[in-house]
Amino acid sequence: MGKKSAHFGESPKDRSINIMDKFISRNTAQAKHKPTLSARRKDPNIPIHMWPLKDQLEYWDNRTEDDEFKSTYKTYATWYEDVKSTSSVYHATFITMTHDKKEYMHKLYNECTWPKAAVRELQKIGVY
Repeated sequence: MGKKSAHFGESPKDRSINIMDKFISRNTAQAKHKPTLSARRKDPNIPIHMWPLKDQLEYWDNRTEDDEFKSTYKTYATWYEDVKSTSSVYHATFITMTHDKKEYMHKLYNECTWPKAAVRELQKIGVY
């Protein structure tokens, strides 16, 4: 006859399942008792138009020109397209003229130069 092993209690699988169930139930109970936050609050994860009016006014009053530039032109490509259209030069000609001035163009973008001012700067250095 074979040996009979004495096994008492739960199997390791059942024990781990019970521990996980206890963990899940504890976390859901904690989440139920958390105070609910108002949708209208100042938080970087919430859009500005959902903030309280006082905080919205404070935000818009304290914006700098650099903040406004960065919100208008989020990428270099959008800024470049706007400079190209502002220059009133045919787009292929503009691309050809500014091709060797890429570093200068990036410098203008990083300095938050508005398109009209960028066109004037390009005219000063004789791009067109």
